[in-house]
Amino acid sequence: MKNITISIMIALPLSLYSTSLSHDEIIKMVEKIKHERPGISLSVLDTTPNPFAIVVPVVEEKVEEVKIEDPKIEINPLDSYHMTAVLNHAAFINKKWYKVGDKIGMYKVVHVGKSSVTLRNGQDYRKLVIPKKKKKIKLFKGN
Repeated sequence: MKNITISIMIALPLSLYSTSLSHDEIIKMVEKIKHERPGISLSVLDTTPNPFAIVVPVVEEKVEEVKIEDPKIEINPLDSYHMTAVLNHAAFINKKWYKVGDKIGMYKVVHVGKSSVTLRNGQDYRKLVIPKKKKKIKLFKGN
């Protein structure tokens, strides 16, 4: 092991010395790069795209346009679908979240509005709405 270390210590400085440039060669190299070189104009540089920009492809979600001829059609309250909330284009129906394109039983969600959802089964359109809560005021007698 000592022999390998000693040989490396001797060979390394010799290899560095043998590849070094002479003083004249260094002066010639510096002279070559001293002269002004033509560069790119600022107007061309301004129109050059950023080489470090990350381009993320935009994926557009297809939204099915729905025209409801009779907007008064609503799900019968006796049906088993109960919507309680709408958030970020998703509806909370029967304790599960649904978005456009999802299936609920035999219906497909075709539109999620601010407080309603439109369902479709063939030509049968149904509309679920969030039930309005009755505001009750409770008065208590103080002691």
